[in-house]
Amino acid sequence: MNQSLCKRKNPTCTRISMKLVSHSRGIRLNIKKKLFVALGIIGIGCIVLIGYSALRFSPEYMLRIIKYGNSDINDYGIFPARKINKAEEPFYYRKTEQINGDEFVISYQYGNQEKVEALNTLLEKSGTTAFIVIANDQLVYEGYFNDYDRNSINTSFSAAKSFVSLLIGLAIDDGSIQSVHEPITNYITELAGTDFELITIEDLLLMRSPISYKEGKFWFGDDAKTYYMPDLRELAMKRTKLAEGTDGNFHYNNYHPLLLGIILERSTGKAVAAYMEEKLWKRIGTEYGASWSLDSEQTGFEKMESGINARAIDFAKVGSLILQDGVWEGEEIISKQWLQKSTIVETPLNHEEYQNSFLADRNTGYGYMWYSVSNDENYDVYALGKYSQIIYVSQKYKTVVVRNGFGNGEVDWWPDVIRNLIEQLHVQ
Repeated sequence: MNQSLCKRKNPTCTRISMKLVSHSRGIRLNIKKKLFVALGIIGIGCIVLIGYSALRFSPEYMLRIIKYGNSDINDYGIFPARKINKAEEPFYYRKTEQINGDEFVISYQYGNQEKVEALNTLLEKSGTTAFIVIANDQLVYEGYFNDYDRNSINTSFSAAKSFVSLLIGLAIDDGSIQSVHEPITNYITELAGTDFELITIEDLLLMRSPISYKEGKFWFGDDAKTYYMPDLRELAMKRTKLAEGTDGNFHYNNYHPLLLGIILERSTGKAVAAYMEEKLWKRIGTEYGASWSLDSEQTGFEKMESGINARAIDFAKVGSLILQDGVWEGEEIISKQWLQKSTIVETPLNHEEYQNSFLADRNTGYGYMWYSVSNDENYDVYALGKYSQIIYVSQKYKTVVVRNGFGNGEVDWWPDVIRNLIEQLHVQ
């Protein structure tokens, strides 16, 4: 119809316009209705899925998943915890001339970029909360960043696994556990009569058991389960299964420290945190108390894979113990033989048995829950947790470095940064 005619009061035009408007409104209403229905279906689906998951796992587990989501360094505040008392006589490192963090320059890798930054600037911008350097038993650098200070609590994340290794060694030293070659069913009898009898304590320490472990997949994955489930004993003993075709290959598996925790409880007759307090924490001059997060108040089992909460200066003392071959102030705390066996790996991980090329490319080995890398005729060893919580020990340079943080920043691999710093420090 001619547009000029429709500008005049034409009944036909008016009727057509009204029909077009009505039709347009109908289309919009129909789209809104379909969208509303689709969103309703999605919402119902989510509710059904969450409800199913709550029945399959536990309501508390799903509540934690929804409420807390991804883990962060403040999670020590959301879990109950078992207290670990400090040493009766604290040890204080002797201070010497401090590294000037504004002038000390660090080179590091980020993707394909070679970057250079002053130490303090790098630490501040990378999400670091604490950074400590002990060289030749002297405190040469102590820095706190991003509103943290000396009294601030830092959580270990997976660096806790290296503590588990120490506790197994201590239990062997005192006779509570006979050998790493014992089958785990000697202590976890609920798994006797199954193929779990073929798994040894050493298999768990080396991350080379055939126990199935699947990363990711939201709350259906094992990462989330081993972090948020409120009964980790039950999870480890009753909800694990064996995978086929593993052939003893390395596979990082959070069920391993859980099973080792059960073995520690049953062999020593003590809660894991209480055993650590008695055998380790109170014997190395710790300045502060610590805690070990628990799965829940009801079951009271330590989060073996991640949950040690302490001050950075006391994490450094664990590193010093390793550096001193298990001796503290003239007293043997843990046997040198155990430390050498558990921390040093002469054959690094390779591409054939381990798909994480990041570690394989760096000639990194994995012992009894400690990482190691060769350094001439010596080895650097380190405990490592999420967001690069690190206790790094260099035997060659007699140096311990602790790094805690809430992120990695623009740094590919913090152990490389620390090694670079140590080498520079001893060239000067």
